Amino acid sequence: MDTLGRKKCHLMTILPVLTGWFLLLLVNNVAGIITARFLQGIAMGMLGPLGSIIIGEMTDPKNRGAFLTSVSLSLTIGVLSTHAMGSFLSWQQNALVCSFITFTSLLLIIYSPESPAWLIAKGRIKEGEEIFFWIRGRDPDQEAEFEKMVEAQTMKRKSSVIGQELPFKIKVKRFFTYLKETSKKPEFYKPIIIMFLLYTMFQFAGINVISSYTTDIIHTVVGPDADAKFLMVMLDVERLVCNIIAVFFMKTLKRRTLLFSSGAVCVLSYVGKSAYVFAKQADMLPFDYKWIPITLIGLYMCSLTVGISSIPFAVSGEIFPLEYRGLGGGISVLALSLNFFISVKSFPVLAHAIGLPITYLLYAGVVVLCLVVIYFTMPETKDRTLQEIEDSFRGYSPADQKSAEPLNGPTNGELRRCSSHILY
Repeated sequence: MDTLGRKKCHLMTILPVLTGWFLLLLVNNVAGIITARFLQGIAMGMLGPLGSIIIGEMTDPKNRGAFLTSVSLSLTIGVLSTHAMGSFLSWQQNALVCSFITFTSLLLIIYSPESPAWLIAKGRIKEGEEIFFWIRGRDPDQEAEFEKMVEAQTMKRKSSVIGQELPFKIKVKRFFTYLKETSKKPEFYKPIIIMFLLYTMFQFAGINVISSYTTDIIHTVVGPDADAKFLMVMLDVERLVCNIIAVFFMKTLKRRTLLFSSGAVCVLSYVGKSAYVFAKQADMLPFDYKWIPITLIGLYMCSLTVGISSIPFAVSGEIFPLEYRGLGGGISVLALSLNFFISVKSFPVLAHAIGLPITYLLYAGVVVLCLVVIYFTMPETKDRTLQEIEDSFRGYSPADQKSAEPLNGPTNGELRRCSSHILY
């Protein structure tokens, strides 16, 4: 992402996705299906940090949260569409439809511009300026953000060795030295820790657990005679509606407010489902109304979609400094994939070994632990520019930045005009 650019890296993700869909159309054995999903898993791992970073770099701070929520919204639309089509089409026909959607994405990526932030970081300031103002439009706020971004990247490049050809061994040695020194910087490790916690909370909140084991959970919680397929599609519809609501909330509410309020509802829903299933299995219920567990599951899905599944993708596009955005995003997405695997694979094992009520309480405990740590570590990012967020992790306040400017030094505009001489 940092070497090739956002756009080329985005194009590279399409190949394994398309190959996976075509394999699903052709194969008729388990090994072929696993191979297809393995290829698509590689693409998903690449897309994890990439999509949010591209959106975060291209959008205005006032609208960035709403656009970043579209990542979660797109996942919801995908789940709803494939579940709905799966009720009428074979999985091979479903794969064919999805391959056409992927090809449409390829065309959109080809005709989309490169990230202006990446161009500026590489010293291609003129190109970055054209794309930045083509996307954002020109006004004093946008011009000020652009000037700060150019100034910050100019100073970084002045302090580094540019254009020097070095032997491969020296490059490797310098790379590991760079990693060692970078890992000590708060603007690098703090965002990674925050994203690790957000991704862990996101997975153990159960968004992928309920998507993977919807029918089993419904039959256990609601009852064996429940229409699981119908309720599954209804949950997907609810998820879509709540995701659309989340776009509005992301634009109007602070990130922390939305996260902790939805997290509290999620934990209470976990506890409610646990208590209901325990009482039902112990024959302690004086009544057995199906609307009660259905309401608990619906409330749980609402809390997941409105905040818990939207905030991690939104914050991942905002929280990393430009210099470490690719590296930090790539490292932190390991928590997303690893906890995806652990939460989904451990759920049926735990439910069988210790029972569904205790499993719910265990997952709720992980969510609570993550929320407590996040409360003391995650800053508010709503309506702040990416440069302001980056400076906050370095410990700079707006007053510090203002006092650090030289009295008779060059203006931002002068730095821009001489940037090509400085960089090369």
